Amino acid sequence: MYPTHVEILNQEIDPEDKTPSYYRILVNRKHFKYINIDPGIYEVDDLCFPPILVENLPPFPEGDWNCGRISQTVGNPTPFFSETLKKTLPSINPLWHPKSYEYLSFQIGERLRSNVYVASSPQFEKPIVTKFARFYWEIGYYIAETRVYSWIDGHNIGPEFLGYLTEDGRVIGFLIEYIEGHRATISDLPACKVIVRKLHGLSILHRDLNTHNFLISERGAVLIDFETAKRSGNGETMEKEVEGLEEQLLDESGTGGVVLEEEDN
Repeated sequence: MYPTHVEILNQEIDPEDKTPSYYRILVNRKHFKYINIDPGIYEVDDLCFPPILVENLPPFPEGDWNCGRISQTVGNPTPFFSETLKKTLPSINPLWHPKSYEYLSFQIGERLRSNVYVASSPQFEKPIVTKFARFYWEIGYYIAETRVYSWIDGHNIGPEFLGYLTEDGRVIGFLIEYIEGHRATISDLPACKVIVRKLHGLSILHRDLNTHNFLISERGAVLIDFETAKRSGNGETMEKEVEGLEEQLLDESGTGGVVLEEEDN
């Protein structure tokens, strides 16, 4: 065992503690570890509160590993690492943008929404936005979204795509410009229609239009969140997407819109 500085970066916790809890951890400010904790070992409140949990984690084993499991036995209630192994974790592919930046070169700041943060680095004059997979099973979301950014690149539809975010050489997310603006309201309906029709002009359906996926800035409406977007030549479905905008901008529920399914011609 060796002395460690442990920082919990992200967590995915079962509030009922019936399934494992998952953690993305930085050790000694340079080693990323993905750890799952068997249910029933710690109190749920402790699982949710990193400072307390860190104090109660077992010593970290030596060796070249990036995935581990913490368990407990009936005969020995002291938590221990029952498994450590080196896994080849998935990476976003294919890549289209020439630039990439290492996660550890950024100061991760305010959380804007799930998996989306404001970040800063000497490599950029201004704060930027980073969106990344905390855990390996989220990689697929961003494979699709980075592809859409390649389709809209240079068309002033979404934020500027600045490059990829990497962790130990693998691509886990991407960087986009930070847009100063507010979420759309019904008074912004004309501007939102303009930008959606511009997207449709590239034969792309957004499929998740709602008040939170528009930013109203000095340059007009800007679309974000392209996880569910897809290529389409279906004019009828595109028109339904535009027609549904008014209802979405009037929705004050605080939830996202319904993903629009494309109908067969």
